[in-house]
This record gives sequence, C-alpha cells and structure tokens, in this order.
Amino acid sequence: MLRRIYQRVEKILSNRILALTVLFAGLFCILVTRVFVLQIVQGESYQQDFTYQVERTVKTSGTRGNIYDCNGKLLAYNKLVYTVTFQSDDEFKDLARQNDTSEDYEKNKVIYKVIKILEKNGDDFINEIPIEITGSGKFRFTETGSALKKFKRDVFGIGTNTSGLTADEKKLRQQQLNATAEQVFEYLRSGTMGSPGVGKMFDIDDKYSDEEALKIMSVRYSAFQSRYSQYMQVTIATEISNKSIAEIEERSSELPGIDISTKSVRVYNSSEAMSHVIGYTGTANTDELETYNKGKEESDADYYSSDETVGKAGIEKELETYLHGNSGSQTLIVDNVGKVIKTSKTVKAGTGNNVTLSIDSDLQEYVYNQLERKIAGIVLSKLTPSDSAGKDSDNVRIPIKKAYYALIGNGVIDLENMNGDDATDYEKKMYKKIQKLEDSAISQIKTMIQSSNKAYGDETEENQAYADYVYSLLSDHKVLVSSSIDTDNSTYKNWKNGKISLNAFLKYAVNQEWIDISDLDVSSKYNDTDEIMKALADYVEDALVDADDFNMTVCEQKINTGELTGQEVCLLLYEQGVLDKKKDSDYNSLKSGSLSSYSFIYNKLKKLEITPGQLGLDPCSGSVVITDSKTGKVKAMVSYPGYDSNRLSNGTDSSYYRQLANSTSTPLYNQVLNHKTAPGSTFKPLVALAGLNEGVITTQTTINCTGLYDKITPAAKCWIYPSRHGSKNVSGAIEASCNYFFYEVGYQLGNKSGTYSSKEGLDLLEKYATQLGLNKKSGIELDEASPQVSDESSVRSAIGQGSNSYTPSQISNYVTTLSNRGTVFNLSIMDKITDENGKTVKNYGVKKVRQLNYDSKYWDAVQSGMRRVVTGANSSVSSIFSGVNYQIAGKTGTAQEDRTRPNHALFISYGPYENPEISVTAVIPFGYTSSNAASLAKGIYDYYFADDDKKAQLEKNSNTADEAASGVAGD
Repeated sequence: MLRRIYQRVEKILSNRILALTVLFAGLFCILVTRVFVLQIVQGESYQQDFTYQVERTVKTSGTRGNIYDCNGKLLAYNKLVYTVTFQSDDEFKDLARQNDTSEDYEKNKVIYKVIKILEKNGDDFINEIPIEITGSGKFRFTETGSALKKFKRDVFGIGTNTSGLTADEKKLRQQQLNATAEQVFEYLRSGTMGSPGVGKMFDIDDKYSDEEALKIMSVRYSAFQSRYSQYMQVTIATEISNKSIAEIEERSSELPGIDISTKSVRVYNSSEAMSHVIGYTGTANTDELETYNKGKEESDADYYSSDETVGKAGIEKELETYLHGNSGSQTLIVDNVGKVIKTSKTVKAGTGNNVTLSIDSDLQEYVYNQLERKIAGIVLSKLTPSDSAGKDSDNVRIPIKKAYYALIGNGVIDLENMNGDDATDYEKKMYKKIQKLEDSAISQIKTMIQSSNKAYGDETEENQAYADYVYSLLSDHKVLVSSSIDTDNSTYKNWKNGKISLNAFLKYAVNQEWIDISDLDVSSKYNDTDEIMKALADYVEDALVDADDFNMTVCEQKINTGELTGQEVCLLLYEQGVLDKKKDSDYNSLKSGSLSSYSFIYNKLKKLEITPGQLGLDPCSGSVVITDSKTGKVKAMVSYPGYDSNRLSNGTDSSYYRQLANSTSTPLYNQVLNHKTAPGSTFKPLVALAGLNEGVITTQTTINCTGLYDKITPAAKCWIYPSRHGSKNVSGAIEASCNYFFYEVGYQLGNKSGTYSSKEGLDLLEKYATQLGLNKKSGIELDEASPQVSDESSVRSAIGQGSNSYTPSQISNYVTTLSNRGTVFNLSIMDKITDENGKTVKNYGVKKVRQLNYDSKYWDAVQSGMRRVVTGANSSVSSIFSGVNYQIAGKTGTAQEDRTRPNHALFISYGPYENPEISVTAVIPFGYTSSNAASLAKGIYDYYFADDDKKAQLEKNSNTADEAASGVAGD
C-alpha cells in the first residue's frame, strides 16, 4: 500500500507541467499579495510620494569676473564666504496644518529665530527693504527719488498702464505712490492699503514689535521679489561667524527652509577713490531682470535669476554682460513637502570675464587725497567765527555756525537716533533739549499763523525760515492749492515781497478759496475765518510733529540764535561714534571748554578727521581727469567725494546709503561725467585758434585792452576793470587771460560778412568746438551728460560764458587735443577684457576721431600763451609753479553760477611742454579762484614727475589739509 502511494507521488512529481503549474501558482500568489500591500495597505502613502517626488531645476550663480588697473592691481574681486539662505518652499504648508496656524506664521517664526541667532553672535542680516525706524520711533525711507518710486511700484504691484482702471482704482494707485514709510510698512505687515484680493501680505503677528517686524519683513521682502521661483533660495546674511554656523546647524530641525551655503561676495580695493569708476553691485531688481533676460529662455546659461548679483553703477554696470558669470544649475529631486531628497544632476556655473582698465590706481588714489586736501584747505581759509558770510562772490566767508549745522543737515549726526535703545545718556539729554526747542518753534509758528501781524520782511531770520517752511509744507500737502493762486494778485505779490504777515496771507488765501479745508478739522464749510485759521494752525502743528526734517530746520535756526551751541553739536560726534572719545585727546578739551568749538572744527578739518564731503559746504566737491596725450587713454578719473563701495555691495547698508543720498556734497554723483559748468577762460585757446584760422586775427595782431568793451550793449568788462591790460597779442592775451582781447575776437568772428551778427560768430565758435572735440561726449565708457555749445552772444561766449556748458570729461578731451596739436580722440578708461584663461575677448585700442591740420604757427602761438600762463609775469598763477623742475603749459578759468556763492575754479594743463605725456584737468565747483585749481594741478605734477622715493614721501604727507592758493580773483 505504501509502495503504491510512493510510486504515484513519484509519478506526479516527475510530471514537468505540473511542477511549472505549481511554481507559477506560487509566484502568482506572492505577486497578488505584494500588489495588495502596495495598492491597498500602503497605497495612499506611495501615491503621494509618486506624485510629489519630482525633478526641479534650480539656477546657481556664476562667478563674477575681476577688475584690474593698468598695472595689474586688483580693484574688484570675489571672496567666498558662508551665508544663510531662506527657501520659501512647501514645507511650511505642512507645518501650518500640523500646528493649525498659517504658512506666514511659520515662515515669520523661523525667520525671527534665525535673526536672533545672527544678532546674538554679532552677525548682520541683509536688509534690502528701504525703510528704517529711528530711535525716536519714526518710520522713514532710506531711498529717495526714482528709486523710492520704483520700490513702491514693486511693493504695491503698480504697473505703468492706467487704461481701463476705474476712478477708485486710480485713486488707490495714487495713494499707494504717495504712501509714507509707515503706510508701506503696515501694508507689508498686514495688507493694509492694498488692492482688492492682495490678502494680508506677510501677515506678521502683532506679538512682534515694529522693530522685530521690520527685520522679518526685510527677509520676506527678498523672498517676495523671487516669488515666481518657489525653489529659489534668497540670502539672509553673508560672512557669518562660526558661532552662527554651528548654532543654525545644531537647530536645523526647528529651522525649516534655512540652509548654510557658500557664496561669492564682491570686495573692492581703493574703494572711495575708485568708487565712481568701478561702481558697486547689488541684487537685481525687476527692471534689471527684464532688461537682461529679454529674449532669453529660463534654461539659458546666461539667464538671470531673481537672486542674481548685477552691477548697479560704474564699470560694474556698464560691463555687466562681460563680468557676469553664466549660471549653472542643479536638478533636484523634491518630495511632497518641498524638501530636497537628492541632487540628480549638476551643471557647473561659469566665470565672468576679467576687465583691465587704463586707470593707474596709485595715481588715482593720490589725486583723490590731493583733491580732498585742497578742498579742505579752501574751506579752512574761508571759515570765520563771525556770523556774516559777506556778499562778494569772490570772497564769500563761511560762518562757523554753518559748519555746526552742516554736521546735522548732512546726516553726519543723526537726530532721529538720539533716543533709541543704544543712545547714550548725553544723546538722550540732547534729544530732550531739541524736542523742547521744537515745541517752542511750533508755538511760535502757531502764533504767526493765528495772530501775528508783523510783515514777513520785519520778522527775525528764524521766523522767516519757519514761515517759508510752513508755506512749502502746505503746498506739498495740497492744502494750499498752488494751481488756484492768482500770481498777479496784489496780496500774493505783497506776500512774496515780504510786505505782509503769514497770518494776513493765509487769511486772504482762505477767503479766496486757495486753501482746501477738506483735510482740516472743521465741522462745516460755513465756519468763519478765525475758526478755519485755528484749524489750520492745528493742522500745521500735527504736520510739523510728523515731518521728518522739521527738527533739522529748528536746529539750524537755534544754532544761529545760540540756543543750541557748537560745543553741544560737536560733542555728539563722539557720542554717535563719528569720532572716538577714548582715543581722541580733543574730546576732554572740548567738553571742558578749554578748546573752543570753532578751534575744534578747524583742527578736525585740518587733520581731515572731518572732511569737506561730510560738511557739504562750499566747496565740497571736485574732479580731476588725467589723460595720456598720445592715446586719449585716461590715467585717472577722480570724482570727490566718493563712497565706500563695500558698504553698498552684498546687501546695502541702509543708514549709510541714506546719508549718501541726502548729502549736499552728492557723493553718489559722478562729478567728472555729470557736473556741467561754463568753461570760463579755459575756452580762450579754442577761440584763439578759431580767430587765427578764420583770419580775423594773426599771430602778430595786437588789441588794446581798455578794460571796458563797449561795442555791445550793455558793455562787457574785462576782469581787470577798472584797470586795463593795454596792448596784447594772442599769446599775451592767453597769458593774461584778457577778456577784452577775446571779446574782440568773438565780435570779429560775427563780423566776417561786414555786418556784426552774433549768430554768425556763434556758428563759427560751434564749428571749432566741433573740430576740437568739445561738442560731443568724451567717449569714456560710462554714462555722461551731453555738452552744450553756447547759442548766446558770440562776444560773451568767446570768454567761455554765454550758454557754454561742459563736463570735466569733455573739457579734458579738449585739452588733450590742445596738448597733442590737433589729434582728437574719444577718451577711454578701458584697456582690455580677457577670459578666465587670459585670452583677450575684447581689446580697447586708441580711438582716434580726426587730425586737425592747423598751421603750426597757430599751434605755436596758442601753446606759447599757455606756457606763459605757468611762467609769465602777467599770469595770475605763475607764482604757484615757481621753482618746479618740470615744464608744463596751462590755462586758468573761473565761471560764475550764483552771485551769492563762490565762482567755480578750473585749470587745464599738459606736460612736459615740449613733448606732452599727460593732460590734467582740474575743476573745483565753488572753488573761489582758478589759482586753487592750478595749485591742485601743481601737486599732481609734483607726484607724477617724482621718483619712487619722492612719491612715497608725498603719499605719507597727504593726510592734512592743503593751504588754499593765493591769487587774484580774475583770470
């Protein structure tokens, strides 16, 4: 029996088909079981992972190219630093669901934690939002002008096209564009004042103080700018410490969206001296992204992402497409909460091209320091303890009280931060005093509005200043409706002429309905005038309390009256860290009164511990351009004052930028390329060449200067009048800078047809301005203002007046042509562009425009006259160059812009005289006399022609103010 069973089993097992059937049945059962687990038991989980594990491609920034000077010295380069980044990804949605909060709440919480970590360890976070809160609790913008308008447009999402908008939508847009700093802050915090459907914006919880909310807001705003790229990381902080790195990594589980990475930051050498040449970089704004990405796809290597660094000014901006390194990319696998699981593919980012300039940075830095020294010396020579400035534009004095106020008005001392948490006891004490002075001033103003009958002209200077402020305030607020005012009205004219009081004018304005009472606190339009005037006074009071700059007006007036002393102001320099009280021996002397505040300012300016650029008095700015006479290459292009490019790149220092933007010395303004001035007597060599070539004079022609040129009406005076120069030929006229001689040349150019025509003379002057290259932009590879050849009076235009107006760069191009006897160039600050391997991408050769073939004896006459300016007995500046061991030629020039301010000082020159190597153009706006510009040029030639040991000595001695040159006012 058992044997039969065994045989049957053996027979069955030997059947292959049956064996395969069993095997497949077993495998099928396993497969069914596995499918059941995957689809039923774990189906939902796997479905989510399958859906959300997708590829995302993220751009990585390229490395920016370096910038070098002509000797290979590094001027701008990159440094690799550790950074903190924030990524606004889907992980916050999950947190919000888990904690029953909102995404905004979770993002704000994380950002605040990171900011606290950074601050605890002494690290700064990047603040790209142009709003700050002062120590006194006021909100204010750190941007001005078009930059501020653009910021508001970006924040509120305001386009330029208004077609199709309703009246209410247009009104809201206007309100948004006029929004105060506090209103923009509230909008970003909670959506207040936003367009319909905008939501709560960053929805920053009320548990955060305004200061804390602004910090959170600054990070959220950076992410907001890249909101269309969800997986784009934005940089919160750069160059963070090891302590911050360790703590952030240790707490990474509670800091979703936060990462530590490395990034290149831009570093500048010789930053102030080179600032207007090199410029600076910053994060790309929407307009820049639109410009650089025009016609590109997001996958392109040269596509700009929203976190991209771009050039904002100077060469950094002009050569952006060369310096910018092409982007790389990372292909990321992202899970269902937006978390990066792994990187599947990496494309290496590129390196930008390197730029080499024609600028000699050592020469540039020395000239910058010399220019500062010279301007400081001029200010010192005009500083007076007297309150009187004088009325003669040749010798305007600078009352010391102006210097005290300049420290406040130019933002060196910040009034608004004298009551903050970090303020010293002395600052808080001074803040209270200024508040009392402000309250007193407001009381005075309310009295002037409501009851004072004293005519404006009879008021004190203080009350006149307040009345002017109130008038401007009411006009700016549209309470005083300028468009409604009848400017021919006798009462209005009496007000403008100072014959009636502010009270009388405003009462009349109310009755004439020039005052819009809709914003005033009046119950009915039937209120009488006295009630409206009271409401107007209350409105002004509230507006003055809210005004950002009224306290500065009060300080200016109270300094003038002596209620705010120079000592009190100067001590604030130490309290706010402008000067170091521990290291500065003058501190105790000033505090005790043994050192007067006048002597204190004088000493600090002399030592350049306070600079002309900080004070913003006349003069406070200047420019020098040095060219190679044979090639038109620029060796130095100096604009004073400059700025520290390092503080504007890699995240703007908002308080520093605000000070720069509001400074009366305009440090962000390129003087070389944008300050237009009449050339004054530097124009006379051109007029001499025009007269000689047109045959209205010869090299032997003499003209007798009587001091008063009466062929035109009104008669034109020579600068030496009531004296006279007597008989001069063309070389002698250039030496003595005789206006009379060139008046006659201008007249004869207009008299070639036999009848004087100013237009005929102007046409010929324009012809030679064109030939000599003065009618065009200089050619320098940066933004530049356009020149203006005079179209007013050929006689007056012949001495560089009329409507002649040129930048220093254009005057430099002209003197380069004079130096080389007629070769006209387009000036250039560029040498070459090379790739990372040193291969030349672009070479900037000599840019010759034309060669003028004037008779050599004409050049001899003009250049001889320019040589005599430096050596001749009849020159106003020859004593300055006495004893020098080099030979140069030059021409002085002064130009008057404002009779109440000093003249502009100019000096053009080249050297050596026989075989010119360089031309030097020096312009000092409001520099009093051309001798100051000539003295500056002399110091530059001393350095340029010196040996290395002498140069080192000159550099060592360039840390104190240079004395103002003595010289006659005319030239």
